[in-house]
Amino acid sequence: MKFQRIVVMLMLSLAALAISLACSVNASIPFVSQAAPSATKRATRVARATFTPRPAATETDVPEPTEEPTDVPEPTAEPTEVPPTPKPATAKPTAKPKPTDPPRPTDPPQPTKSQYKYSFIKSDCAHSGGTHIFVTVYADYKNPNSQLSGIRVVASYAPDSPAFGDQVGVTKVDGSFDYVMAEPGVWTGTAYAWVVDKDNNRISEIGGPVQLNDKGPDDPTTCHHAKFYFAGGK
Repeated sequence: MKFQRIVVMLMLSLAALAISLACSVNASIPFVSQAAPSATKRATRVARATFTPRPAATETDVPEPTEEPTDVPEPTAEPTEVPPTPKPATAKPTAKPKPTDPPRPTDPPQPTKSQYKYSFIKSDCAHSGGTHIFVTVYADYKNPNSQLSGIRVVASYAPDSPAFGDQVGVTKVDGSFDYVMAEPGVWTGTAYAWVVDKDNNRISEIGGPVQLNDKGPDDPTTCHHAKFYFAGGK
């Protein structure tokens, strides 16, 4: 900045010196013309040189250098927290059951009440020289000596079908009726039996089937005499 000012001052001084020199030259011209009167023409007056002063240089503030930005470290990814591994749930010990009273014995189930007046009790077979079907009826299934006489019974080849020989049997004093199928001889086939009322409506469960055959006496499955048992009160 000081150097620029010095240059400007020198330039201004040179300009002022030049102006003063020009003035002194113009002043000496008449004396020259007087020394030489023989000259026919007067010296032409030289125009005075003009100088346009340069504008003073303006000082411009030079911005001071700013501090260089410091390197900002790039953000680093924060470490992801690893969730803790859950501990396996431990099963709580099961409480031991308190001792309880021993179960009381249950009463035996009561026999189911039949919807009919007489129930089918059982059937069995035996070997004989002829073929017979016996139907026996008791008044009370708990009393083996309660045979009933005059009870109408039916033996047939199928449930609720016509009786063998279209004959409805009536029990005797021993409580049974005998369907003679063959005597002597063998009859084979399937037999069923039941009890009916005076109008031949069934009033008992159906017993059977029983398969009559011609097997010998040594065969455990021989069946020449088929017996059906019915009783009331069940």
